Amino acid sequence: MSRATDTLRIVEYWTDRDNHVIFPVARSEEVDRMTDEQLIAAYGDPEAGAVARIVR
Repeated sequence: MSRATDTLRIVEYWTDRDNHVIFPVARSEEVDRMTDEQLIAAYGDPEAGAVARIVR
């Protein structure tokens, strides 16, 4: 699972283009139920490349 604070969930992953992407998402019940893969699909940067590895 991604890292989390009281107010943010931090998702980190590498793409097939060797881009290192890190982004925060404000925590809520909905966000806390989502997997890292779902968060990346919803909030990640598709222009950075396809997900190659999620940092856990």
